[in-house]
Amino acid sequence: MGTFHSDKSALHGITVVVDTVGTKVYVGRCDDEDDQHVILLDADVHEDGQSGRSKQQYVERAAKFGVWKKIDRIVLSRNEVKSIARLGETAKTLGTTHAVETKPAPAAVAVAAPVATPAKPAGEVLVTLTPGAQEEVVRLIGLENKPGTGLRLGVKGGGCSGFAYKLEFDQKKEGDIAVEYSNFNVFLDRKSVIYLRGITLDHQKGLQGKGFVFHNPNASNTCGCGESFSV
Repeated sequence: MGTFHSDKSALHGITVVVDTVGTKVYVGRCDDEDDQHVILLDADVHEDGQSGRSKQQYVERAAKFGVWKKIDRIVLSRNEVKSIARLGETAKTLGTTHAVETKPAPAAVAVAAPVATPAKPAGEVLVTLTPGAQEEVVRLIGLENKPGTGLRLGVKGGGCSGFAYKLEFDQKKEGDIAVEYSNFNVFLDRKSVIYLRGITLDHQKGLQGKGFVFHNPNASNTCGCGESFSV
């Protein structure tokens, strides 16, 4: 389960796979990462071909059964790192990051420049609002009576499962990703996108309705209230 800290990488606290340019692959809890280093805690390391398993086979096994900690803390230089991504995603395609935007190696390091991952790949739907949710958002934005107001969807630390959803009406801020609908925009900050990519927002009316309901494909566990989750 990750922990949301503004002074840490978006991967802080999340179990990740670090594939290297050599024969080794690491699985551990990300403490931090920047353009110089990747720092892992409680990590395991596998050498390609060790115990008759390739890197890919090792990662698939790690995703199913977990790993045995061999290293309390390790600092990897960025010029060693080929890719870094959450364990569940990398189990399918080693070395490919899906929801994680990795930082490129410094220009002075003589390694192949990584391909930049766009924040919103062409054709990808970051956020889906059902017709019921769209209707309610339009109604609530009308009550705000402020031009340019949109729905802000985000994540904060807390809640009974580790993360809690943020839903508010706000103006677009610098660095936001905007998802356009016919009568309004949905705004997401770039850190929240990692946890909310592919989410569906519904709205249930009536006496038995729950109001806004989140269906998050990234959540490994959701609390009974439906307002917090873990990854």
